[in-house]
Amino acid sequence: MATQIAGNAKNILVGASPLFISNVDVTDADYVENAEAGTVAAGAAFAEGVSYTTTLNGVTTTTTPDFYYRNVGYTNNGLQITYNPSYGSVTVDQLLDTAKLFKESMEVMIATEMAEGTLENVLAVFGQRSSTLASTGTGLTATDKLGLAGGALGEAPTERQLIAVGNAPTSEATATERVYYARRVLSVQQSQFSLARNAASTFPVTFRLLPDGAKIGQEYGFIVDRVLTV
Repeated sequence: MATQIAGNAKNILVGASPLFISNVDVTDADYVENAEAGTVAAGAAFAEGVSYTTTLNGVTTTTTPDFYYRNVGYTNNGLQITYNPSYGSVTVDQLLDTAKLFKESMEVMIATEMAEGTLENVLAVFGQRSSTLASTGTGLTATDKLGLAGGALGEAPTERQLIAVGNAPTSEATATERVYYARRVLSVQQSQFSLARNAASTFPVTFRLLPDGAKIGQEYGFIVDRVLTV
């Protein structure tokens, strides 16, 4: 009788991921394309023994006034990643089943619910340009205003970049984390939120990922596991 191979519970992933979105979109002059997690282009590189969440939280408009990743704050229902390839089939007379499969389309999505209703978060949920959010005045006269843009016929959705930091498989001797990076994310699906008497307002958003053909093997981005302590 075959011996059952024991599993390793330390490979089970539990816990929500802090979520970061680029502070400006692709239409802004300060936008940096392919600002990969762990590089200076992202505002900060990986620091030895320091969680990347802590590293990114330490990057502000004071330290990098142009491009950085903004923490969206609390989220609800975690982060859902959908990797959805579509395959076509080839059939022949001599077989009753498919003889060959080939990939004919691809779709990658990331979905979450933001729990903090800042105008910056609403802007990302609506997929609008950064320029539709404006601040005026100071002190008691300060106001932030987000325009509800109608867009124009043929206008493309607004691209941003995304980083999420979560738990990774670990062992008794090490502490690790898993960093998710998406090169091009666009909010392309309906989003709605309610202002209710007895429930918190959450802001659901689904991002469609688009590939960069120049990044062979990492067109959509990447997932990296890194050791924090040994």
